[in-house]
Formats: sequence, structure tokens, C-alpha cells
Amino acid sequence: SDRAAELRRSAEFYDGMRELMEELGGVKILSSRATGEDDDDGFVLNLMLLGQHILEIRLAKKPPPSGSEKGGDGDGRRRDLHVEGARLTTGTTFTMPSPPASDGDGEATAQLAETMHSVSLTNQSLAKIMAQRPSVSITVPPLDDLVAWSRTLDDSSRGIRFVLVETLGRIRSLDARVAELNLLRVRYAAQVYDIDAGADGRPNEFGGAEQEVVCAVNEGITVALRLGADCPLMPGSVYISEMYGVGGWSDERLGVLREAVQERRCRGPVEVMEVLVSEIRRRSKEEGKSAEYV
Repeated sequence: SDRAAELRRSAEFYDGMRELMEELGGVKILSSRATGEDDDDGFVLNLMLLGQHILEIRLAKKPPPSGSEKGGDGDGRRRDLHVEGARLTTGTTFTMPSPPASDGDGEATAQLAETMHSVSLTNQSLAKIMAQRPSVSITVPPLDDLVAWSRTLDDSSRGIRFVLVETLGRIRSLDARVAELNLLRVRYAAQVYDIDAGADGRPNEFGGAEQEVVCAVNEGITVALRLGADCPLMPGSVYISEMYGVGGWSDERLGVLREAVQERRCRGPVEVMEVLVSEIRRRSKEEGKSAEYV
């Protein structure tokens, strides 16, 4: 009967959802409720992500194809529905780490900060970066772009999967970024800034926030890093936007260092700084040896 066929399709759909949850990991179905008289009219899924974030996904009937009186193609409910909306109902804001408290490394951190400040007084480009608004938090953007992309897929299960995977990626990316920024502040006296909004006054809406981080190293170099929306999970999602040196660092030497770091296509700012420091020390050692034979 039609009712038995519908129950079978519903069971298949929910079995598919459970398999998807098991495959992704860190996802648990909290509840599901119909938005109409039956599941054919649409329903709302509430999912727990990573044990602390709740994602609400709303599914509704697809509009009928042009020239057709009914939606769907008659071979099952999954193709009659699409993702109508999605949102995180729990907090979406990650607080930026505070500057480290004074401790045994307080003097070293203060020296790095002084180096950074001194360079900013003589370099207009760095001064402009450091005049931006300091970051106090970073927020997962609305999921509207993910919903729009999910509608290009051929059934609701794939649409749900896409929204889930991308939302998990955004949360993990920002969580990892906050952890890296905390390390940068401890090791390199990092200052974190929000990228100024574009000409239309609107911040980045897709994927995540872009930020600029200014760091200093003991060798007299100050670096400005640009963090892309996918930083620190994607190779090449962070790059050196500016680099300045005092105490004998010529533009040519800085350019060679910058190119060497960029070639590594680092995932995050901590990796960039570690590669940079390693290159500085390696090249300084080689230059020292060469000087011995001059």
C-alpha cells in the first residue's frame, strides 16, 4: 500500500542519517519533528556537534518543477525535500585569548613588544595594520551560503551531509585558530586585529573571518600575517603580508626569507613563525661560516 511504501522510505531515510552520523563522528541526532501533518511536508533536525554545538536543519518540499503540478519525481521522499535553512542555536562566538600574564618570560615578551612598537613608529604600513581594531572574538558566520550550495545537490541526504561537513569544518577551524593565536601571544608577543570591512561596510560572510596578526622575533624582525577564512586547516591559508627588520636586515635578505616561508604553504600562523625562525637561524649560521673564510 502507499502507506507501507511511505513508512519504508522513511525508515530508509533515517537509517541513512544514522549511518551518516556514525561516519562523520562528533555528531549526534537530538530530535526530529515534522513541520506539517506528515514528514512529506518537511521536518526539523536538531543535531549535537562536537558535544557542545547544536545545529538546526530545516527540510521542506522542493518547489514543483516548471510545468509540473506536483513536486518530486515519484521515486521517494528524499528527492522531494531539500534543505530550507540551517543555523547554530548555541553560541557561535569564540573569545580571543588575552595577552599572557607576567611570568618568568615576561621580560622577553616585553622586549618583543618593544621591538614591534619601535618598528611601527618608523614604518607606515605596519602602523596602519596596528591601527585596526584589536580582535576580542571571532564568530561562525551564518550558514546561508551552505544552504544555497546544498540545494544544488540531487537529494536531501547529500544536502544535509554537505551542510554538516562544512559547519563542522568552520567550528573546528575557529577552535584551532584560537588555540594557535594563544601560542603566538605567548611566544611572539602577537597582536591580533580584525580585517577592516570592505567598501560596502560588510565583513566576510562566507567560511569564516579574516584576521591580521603582528608578531616579533628575537632576531629583530617583525612580521604581519594574513589569516584566511580556512586558517589553520588548509595549506596556504595564511601568508606573510608584511615583513620588517632592524639591525642589518636589508629588503633583499627579508625577501629571500619571505619567499622561503611562502613556498612551504603553511596551514597556520604557528607553523609560519616556526619555519621563519628556523630559516633565520639556518641562514645566519651559514652566513657566519662564510664570513670566517673571507
